[in-house]
Amino acid sequence: MLKFDAANQTFTMQNNTLRTTVDFSQGGVIREFSNIAAGDVVSNRDRELFVLEIYGQEFTSRDFALVSAEAHEDETEELVTLLFENAQQALRVRVHFISDRRDSIRVLYQVRDDYRDGVPYGCRFKAPLLSEIEYLGEGDTLLPPGCQFRNRDGKKIIMPVRDYQYSSDIRPPLALLGPDGEAGFSVVFPSLSDLNNDGSSQNSNRLLAMYETVDQIRAGWVTIAPDPSFNDTVELLVTGVRRGWAEIFDRYRSYWATPYDFGEYDKQDLKWFNECAVHNFVDFYGSEGFDHKTMTVDVDGLLKQGEEFGGYDTVTIWNMYPRLGVDKRTQWDFYDDFPGGRRALREMVDKFHEKGVKVFLPYIPWDQGPEETTESMGDEFARITADTDADGWQLDTLYSLPLSFREKCNKIRPGIVMTSQFHPTKKHPMEILTTSWDEYWRFDAMPEVDVLRFVNPIHIAPMISRWARYEDKTRLIHRAMFGAEPIVIWQDIFGRWMPFADDQKEMIKTWKACYLKHRLIYQGRRPIPLYRVEGENLYCNVFASDDGTGTIYSFYNDSAAPAQGSVKFWKDNHTGAEVVLGSGEAANTGDGLAVTVPAFDVVHVLVR
Repeated sequence: MLKFDAANQTFTMQNNTLRTTVDFSQGGVIREFSNIAAGDVVSNRDRELFVLEIYGQEFTSRDFALVSAEAHEDETEELVTLLFENAQQALRVRVHFISDRRDSIRVLYQVRDDYRDGVPYGCRFKAPLLSEIEYLGEGDTLLPPGCQFRNRDGKKIIMPVRDYQYSSDIRPPLALLGPDGEAGFSVVFPSLSDLNNDGSSQNSNRLLAMYETVDQIRAGWVTIAPDPSFNDTVELLVTGVRRGWAEIFDRYRSYWATPYDFGEYDKQDLKWFNECAVHNFVDFYGSEGFDHKTMTVDVDGLLKQGEEFGGYDTVTIWNMYPRLGVDKRTQWDFYDDFPGGRRALREMVDKFHEKGVKVFLPYIPWDQGPEETTESMGDEFARITADTDADGWQLDTLYSLPLSFREKCNKIRPGIVMTSQFHPTKKHPMEILTTSWDEYWRFDAMPEVDVLRFVNPIHIAPMISRWARYEDKTRLIHRAMFGAEPIVIWQDIFGRWMPFADDQKEMIKTWKACYLKHRLIYQGRRPIPLYRVEGENLYCNVFASDDGTGTIYSFYNDSAAPAQGSVKFWKDNHTGAEVVLGSGEAANTGDGLAVTVPAFDVVHVLVR
């Protein structure tokens, strides 16, 4: 619904969840921006449309004159555009309100600076709708987009995808929730720019999405780079919610996935990786998996060790590092230098296959000789795949891969899985790399969850950590369990032997059995991280099967004593409650669960 009153210079825009009224009779003022789906609550009264800081002064929307106001609509959207001008300062601001006729209103600000003094000055922008946003005011909870949750020690719990040369587009939204933790607003900051250079991108949404504290939001200032054209500087996608953080995250995942083509993930020949729970990473010539008397890989011996973890589903055979670089041999030469050459490697792979175990080989992108090109390295990559019959590639140091590598391997045979060391960023690599390591570098205490595991759950990312000692290995296992992830066993860290203890091996063995038994639940496409739980020191993730046949609530107790708590069911009510992992207790309360979780432990509860 759009009511545009040209005579009184106001408009009201309303959809299923939101209503906003703007008065542009004297500058621009938001008279309300309310979540009407959550009740008869009027929020965000009398917010100025914008504030600019330039030439050492602050100018609000009241300091600008209205130049034009337009309203348009079609079957899918409603649009109101307001153009304001401060002629003395040579500034113009264009503000768009766009309703999707469903649950969201997009507020888009564009700033034009015609350079009053002939040169650009530094400029900062503030949107009071964002910096002063509230639902009820007192009792509201504001969760910054760059760090929604912290543990009792102030550490981040949701770990973001790392930014490298290009910025990740996974930026969870700001969440504002009322005292009940259910009703409120979600604010997404759309950003189409890959660039980390803020001046060149001229889109400040990436900066807004990186706010980690409430103080940063309340201050509200963001540096912009306007010029004598209308460049998109700030964009707020606001949605009214009724089910709190769980609804906010669920909506965000759908929003994020919209431009992606996940056809690669649907290929049946790659699905075998989804059925793997315990992976092994081993050096070719280390004592863990190599028989120095026969100069062969000890397949039976390595897999015998793996039985203590529940059995290895894959092995990654690392054949050149740390020897690579001591002479002129390339990574490809090391495949030939293996005793017996590539024929012996093929025999090794065949033995693993006889035992039902898949084999990965490493690709080292930084070992590129002066005569090599991307094309020639891709040819070698495919040739070794054909020569050894390996099942996949471990892409060292990478978070992307040339598409030609995938295409060359597809010509050899389908089903070759590419696993990057780091999570892929942006559209192209995310679409062609169906798996990566969830490498755990920090040894901070639990809880912790990997944001990609929940934003794109079809991207399977096994947990791994190097240099981890006993306490850290236990945290590693708990992290894998809490986030419902596979795990990589890496014990020979380039010559330093750092094994898992017997009790940890048993934990992993138990986790593998649980993970594979309930795999379709854990790999459902709509998991929720850090679901709302009532109880001190308790955290919860939710995993649901795509066909609705089961849901698992994963709990972690971050305290030295047993903890009790409760959750409401995320979707439909269920009957019964079965503890499928851990030694805790659970009871169905009709509309949710009551649980008891041992100290510093993980408990999974299945409901149907």
